Amino acid sequence: MAKCPNCGRKLKWYNVRAECPDCGANIPNYNWEGRLEADADAAETAFARLHYRLDNFKSATVGSPLRIVRLVVTLLPLVGLVVPLLNATLTFPLYENTGSISFLTFVLDYLTKFDIGSVLGLVSGEILGGLFLSLVLAMVFALLAVAAGVLNFFVVLLGAINLNWLPNVLLNVVSFVSWGLSALFLQQFTAGAAETTLGLFSGSVSPWYLLGLGLFLLDLVIDIVVGVSLRKQKKTQPTIDEAVRNELRELRERELEQAAEIA
Repeated sequence: MAKCPNCGRKLKWYNVRAECPDCGANIPNYNWEGRLEADADAAETAFARLHYRLDNFKSATVGSPLRIVRLVVTLLPLVGLVVPLLNATLTFPLYENTGSISFLTFVLDYLTKFDIGSVLGLVSGEILGGLFLSLVLAMVFALLAVAAGVLNFFVVLLGAINLNWLPNVLLNVVSFVSWGLSALFLQQFTAGAAETTLGLFSGSVSPWYLLGLGLFLLDLVIDIVVGVSLRKQKKTQPTIDEAVRNELRELRERELEQAAEIA
């Protein structure tokens, strides 16, 4: 329930006049100068907090050559979407076809043509179930690695506001491990397929997998190195409350100097 800001009288729903029934104070205009000053102080404090976070963001993303490299390297593992991951050969009487399959090609040309029921049916098969399970797991872990890599880029930007870096290390670990597991399961698939098809299918894991592992590892190392420097910076720089007080104090000093010059 609303109250009169002057005398504290509780106002009823039918008290629609601007003046308080008891003391006669004009409620909308009561202490308007003080409220205007309070609003101005709140706005200045909000801008000071924004300046602090923007300074952190700029420092964490482009504050040094290594931090710029970190921002660029974060996106490089996404080349795993388009590089060949599997080299496969199909051999039939009077016909032979050899080609390379990337993660993006597999998703667009193969996976999207099967519904979940069909995929589960292939995985649960008695003869080829284990073979298809290895292939599905290889693609799932590849997808997890790429998804964590994409998420890592946005987490770098969001974490820069508060100089946070540990989530980036965790995401890089997930990407690195998932990419390695993808290569392992794909190797199991190619080995099993060669035996099961009696030579009709042969394949090998592409060396491009090593490039992906190297890029994820490079990103991880750079994140750790930059993270150590961010942690030191966070310990030595003022807290956000201290920075806000300092900025407001400097603002008040400039206002006093300007008032003195005008006078």
